[in-house]
Order: sequence, then C-alpha cells, then structure tokens
Amino acid sequence: MARHVLVVGGTGMLSELVKALAGDGGRLSLLSRRASRMAGADGFDCDYYDDATFAGALEAAVVRSGPVDLAVAWFHTLKTPAARRLAEQVQGRLFQVLGSAAADPAHPDRLGAAERTADGLSQCAVRQVVLGFKVETGRSRWLTNSEISQGVLEAVRADRALTIIGQTEPWSARP
Repeated sequence: MARHVLVVGGTGMLSELVKALAGDGGRLSLLSRRASRMAGADGFDCDYYDDATFAGALEAAVVRSGPVDLAVAWFHTLKTPAARRLAEQVQGRLFQVLGSAAADPAHPDRLGAAERTADGLSQCAVRQVVLGFKVETGRSRWLTNSEISQGVLEAVRADRALTIIGQTEPWSARP
C-alpha cells in the first residue's frame, strides 16, 4: 500500500473504491464536493472546476499526509487546471478514470491527450482506466457504480498502463 493515496471524485461512483482503499492502510485523502461526509478518509471539500479551491484542498492534503504516492482521479473533463495540478503532486502512479468517449474510434487522440496531463513530470506515472459498457441479453447498459469501483480497484492492484472496464467495442453498441 502506498503511504499516501489521494482520490478525486470518490463520493459517487468511486465510493466503494474509497472504502476498499481505506482498509489497505496508509493515509487516504479524498477531494470532492462532499468529501468531508465520507468516513475512512481525510476529506477535503472542493470542486475541481474552482481552481483556487481545488488547489487549496490539494495543498492541505499534501501538508497533512505527505507526498501523493498513488492518485485516482475522475475528472469529467481534463480541460481544467485541476488535472495538471494533481499530476504535479503525484510522486508515483496517477490513475485517470476516463469516460467511454476516451475510446471513441473517431477520436483516437483522446487517450494520448489525457496522458499528456503529466508531460514533463518524470515522477508521475500515468495509468488510464476507461469506463465502457456491458452488453447483456442483446441490450447494452452503462456500468454500475459497483462495477466501476471494483474495476478501478483491480486496475490499481494490477498496475496496468491501460484498463478498459466492460467493453468499448463495438462502439455502435453503446447505450
């Protein structure tokens, strides 16, 4: 277990992941709009769309628990300064949780663009987890929160560069 694990956005679909990581030992920080309500982690309430608030919460987490050895981040968009700010604080692995659009064959550049969040940061090793969908009995559906948390946890433990939870092909089968 890393000494300091930090999760961004862990009160919704990643809440089961946070609970599992809390049981692994080490220090666990959580940054989200409702982080202080989550048991088992040092919660820092912030919104990553608000750069000043996010930067302050991130700094407070690092001051309290030390350098970030492992980060798991679910950003709805990487077009905010928050993703880069986080990468600058990671001295280990950064798992980017990405929506299915990252696997859109019409936009093959999206995974590379997400990975460039850590360009020039030799201490930050980017890993990516793409959220897909499931096809069951001829119908497709989005992943459940439990499937997402379990899949991200497996990706962290396996330490793969790229993990797809569910499936992203055929693209036309997306719900």
